[in-house]
Amino acid sequence: MHGIMVILKPPGMTSHDVVAMARRLTKQRQIGHAGTLDPGAAGVLVLCLGHATRLIPFMEDYVKSYRAELRLGWSTDSQDAGGEIQDRRQDFELSAADFAQVFAKLQGETQQIPPMVSAIKHQGQRLYKLARQGKVVTRKPRTIHIYTLQPVGFFGEEPLSYGDRLLFDVTCSKGTYVRTLCQDMGVLLGVPTHMSFLLRTRVGPWRLGDATTLEALAEAPEGRLFAMDQGVSHLLGVVVSESGARRLQQGAKVDARDIIEHIAPTIDAATAIGSVEKHEGSLRLYDPDGWFLGIGRRQGLPQQGWEIRPLRMLPCGAKDGQ
Repeated sequence: MHGIMVILKPPGMTSHDVVAMARRLTKQRQIGHAGTLDPGAAGVLVLCLGHATRLIPFMEDYVKSYRAELRLGWSTDSQDAGGEIQDRRQDFELSAADFAQVFAKLQGETQQIPPMVSAIKHQGQRLYKLARQGKVVTRKPRTIHIYTLQPVGFFGEEPLSYGDRLLFDVTCSKGTYVRTLCQDMGVLLGVPTHMSFLLRTRVGPWRLGDATTLEALAEAPEGRLFAMDQGVSHLLGVVVSESGARRLQQGAKVDARDIIEHIAPTIDAATAIGSVEKHEGSLRLYDPDGWFLGIGRRQGLPQQGWEIRPLRMLPCGAKDGQ
C-alpha cells in the first residue's frame, strides 16, 4: 500500500499511538504522519504509507484549521483543561466587542512562545518531558500566521463571565499552538483563560469528511487510500518523455526538450501557502503514461529553458495503491 490515509484521531491518543495502531491494522511497517496532533485533541491526522513517506517533507507546512473552545476565568500551567490552575479571576464581564477587538489583533503574522508541553526539543530533550519533571526553560518566540480567526455561533446581548465558554474557528500556519493562542487571548482580555477543547478540522486539502476512524480501519484495513501525488498537488506538475523519465530515475538531469506537458496545481495556494512558499521550484514528475515518478526541482529561467534535477524520486515501477 503506497498512498495517503486520513485518520480521525480520538482524544487521549498520541499521534505516535495512531501510527503504531495503523501499522498493526494494515500490517505495514512504513507509515509516518504529516504533522503531530496533541494527545488531548481530536481530528484530522494525515498518514503516509509506503513510498508516500518520502513526500512528508512537502506536506508538513500545509495550512491547518481547528475548532477550539476557550474557557474563561482561570489559567493552567499546561494552558489546557488538564493542567494545574495558576491564576483565577471571577469579577469580570466581557462583551462581543471585547472579543472582536482581540480576534482582530491576533490575526496576521505574529510571534508566539511555544508551551512547555510541546514536543520541541531543548538541548536534546522534548519540552513536555522537562515539564513532567517540573522544569521550565526559556523558549524563543516563533513566527506564526493566523489567517482567519472567528467565533462560532451568535453573541447574545448578555456578556460572558466566569466559567463561560467560547467556541471559535482558526486557520493558521504550521507551528501554531492553539492552547497558547487561548492564553494570549486571555492576556489581551485581561482575564485568565485556557483551552478546554480542540478539534483539528483540516490539514491542507483534507477535511473531517475525508477521515477514517480507527474502528473502521480495523474492519477494512485497506482503508480509504488517497493517491500519493494528491499530497503534493499544490506543486506544478510536468510530464516528461520516456527517456527523460528513465534518466530522472537514474539520478540524472533532464532539460526542457524532455518536457511534454505542464500540469497546473490542483490545490489552491491559500490552502497550501506554507508548502508553496517553502518548496517553490519543486515539481511533480510524471511519465507519458501518467505514472507519478516523484519530485524534481527546476533550475534556470523559463526563457532560457528549465533543467530539472531529481529531488525525491519514488522507486522504479512504484504505482499508487499497489
